[in-house]
Amino acid sequence: MESAGEGDVIGTSKLKTASSTTGYPKAEAPVGYTDLIHTYARQYGVPVELAHAVVRVESNFNPNARGTSGEIGLMQIKPATARMMGYSGSAKGLYDPETNIKFGMKYLSVAHELGGGTTCGTILKYNAGHAAKRMNPVSRAYCGKVQSILN
Repeated sequence: MESAGEGDVIGTSKLKTASSTTGYPKAEAPVGYTDLIHTYARQYGVPVELAHAVVRVESNFNPNARGTSGEIGLMQIKPATARMMGYSGSAKGLYDPETNIKFGMKYLSVAHELGGGTTCGTILKYNAGHAAKRMNPVSRAYCGKVQSILN
């Protein structure tokens, strides 16, 4: 999953701190997406702060982000990956924040389970695919970004 550049931001500048009892530190998100992230993270058993951090790294909360390999939206999910998670709409439909978060969070949930619930294990499985076994330089850098947000 490719992330948007650090300068890519959405128009919403208000931030709200996520709250949870998962043990993960708080990560900030634009108010407009906090409820969606909380709803789907909880529905799929993903620690809320980890979910916020992934969205931040993937797109910097930009719902119109487009990755170089066809990743779309807030969670930079590919249409084929979304379909694997049960999505039946068009690629364009993945630009909808709720749709993107719902199917991205479902994928992140499986990554979290397969990664043993650890931050870097989860990130490896989310970024490099559920079958990935070893950290590669891209996943290692991604995990470092997530950890810096969580700390």
